[in-house]
Amino acid sequence: MRARYAPSGGWLGQVWPLLWILTSLLGLAGCAETPPPPLRVSVVGDVLLARGVPAAFGRDSAALRRTTRALWASSRYVVGNLECPLTDTARPVVKPIVFRGRPEHARWLRRLGFTHLSLANNHSLDQHAAGLRATARAVRAAGLGGIGFAADSGAGCQPQVLGADSSAVVFAYSALRQPVPGEGCLCGRDFAALCERVAAYKTLFPGRAVIVYLHWGTEYAAEPSPGQRRQARTLIDCGAAAVVGAHPHVVQSAEFYRGRPILYSLGNFLFDQRGRGGDLALQADFDLKAGQVVATWVRPLHLRGALPRPAPAAVAATIAARLRGAHPALQLVADPTGRGWQLRPLARSVPTATEAGYFARQLTVPLPTGRAAVGLRYRPAARQYQVRTTTDSGATILDLGFPMYQFAQADVDNDGQPDLLVGPEKATRFDSATRRRLFVYRWEQGRWRPRWLGSRVAYRLLYFRAARPVAGRTAVYTLEQTPDGRYGIGRYYWQGFGLALENFTFQSRSLDAAYLHFVRYE
Repeated sequence: MRARYAPSGGWLGQVWPLLWILTSLLGLAGCAETPPPPLRVSVVGDVLLARGVPAAFGRDSAALRRTTRALWASSRYVVGNLECPLTDTARPVVKPIVFRGRPEHARWLRRLGFTHLSLANNHSLDQHAAGLRATARAVRAAGLGGIGFAADSGAGCQPQVLGADSSAVVFAYSALRQPVPGEGCLCGRDFAALCERVAAYKTLFPGRAVIVYLHWGTEYAAEPSPGQRRQARTLIDCGAAAVVGAHPHVVQSAEFYRGRPILYSLGNFLFDQRGRGGDLALQADFDLKAGQVVATWVRPLHLRGALPRPAPAAVAATIAARLRGAHPALQLVADPTGRGWQLRPLARSVPTATEAGYFARQLTVPLPTGRAAVGLRYRPAARQYQVRTTTDSGATILDLGFPMYQFAQADVDNDGQPDLLVGPEKATRFDSATRRRLFVYRWEQGRWRPRWLGSRVAYRLLYFRAARPVAGRTAVYTLEQTPDGRYGIGRYYWQGFGLALENFTFQSRSLDAAYLHFVRYE
């Protein structure tokens, strides 16, 4: 039976089927599901809730709320650095500058729109460990997430998943020592351990974007140090989607490395500091998608009476100059709203999917003839790595011939000499499937030679790391997945000609739980 609306003859009858098909296709296109927008995480600098800040907030709280509502209208999460303990009990440590805020002040920050606060800084222990614990309780009671703190001093640096969607994660770390009992409860002291944990996390959860928030640097310095630049780039190599800093109390320069943003210091956000650029501030907005930062926006701010306001044009120009720094390689593209800029690198650099490994590219290895610099060079066309080892007598090259997911060194066979631990992703002679594997190389006669090219461990290998030797023996811990979907941590020791499984120390259905246990083996 012919549809009543279809023409029965003439030229219109001939073209009608084509028109009907075209209309149907357009209708389907209109019904296509719109992809979700990127998730936005906003990060601001130092937040003080002591000295003159509470009084300033009390005088002008309505204006501050209007400011933060406008700043964070599109933000899913807002992270700042809490620069003081929150406790009713005064028990100050002996140091030149000591802060203390009140526990109820945490609720102020929650009402402003903060979702998470870093406690990893050089003032969290101003009221000793009891003050730090009180701060953690106050933050939690206010509905805020505390980052960079663990009640268990042996837990070390732990990732903070920002929400139930599990797509954004923050590591907060302090490079500044506090020789006070309780320091072990804060993420800090060991930068190499931080890098290892970031690398392991990103390898296990590639779809999650990792932001590293650092408390570091020199107060009032206009530029970061060369050491900070090296550390920030190492964190990017280890899988950080963005690196952002605080503590100098001034805005410092920004850059891109391998297409990923580094903002060395955002300055203050809520602070009663005057002079030396302490009233210039910056907010960073990271738009995240598929585990990466797809856009970086910055909002210039001006602190007046300790509270942030949108920066007027002259102040914004000063902040822009600080962002570009002494070696400008940065584009500041005006935000269509007029509230700031999008940051872009001058030379576009997008990390390729083929360079999949997340690990430090440089190792220092104590060889019998002296310390050697061991570095990796990636060859994109071949999708392979080269190991370049530089000693006093020259340099040697080892072509690995495969992509990698891990790169480390340890005395695995317990002979007193370091070994190179390499994690390839490849097939082997006796196993045609491409899998993650664990290879060991030994330094012999001036070059690295294969020591153990194990084709498999007990189950599907996800990651590995070597622990510090105990009683002269080095354990290699593996994170493996069993056929029934569980995640197990295996402990291996060198026996004869290779690594042998001693036992499984932990099993869980949760990869997050397995990761937290795995990284504690040191």
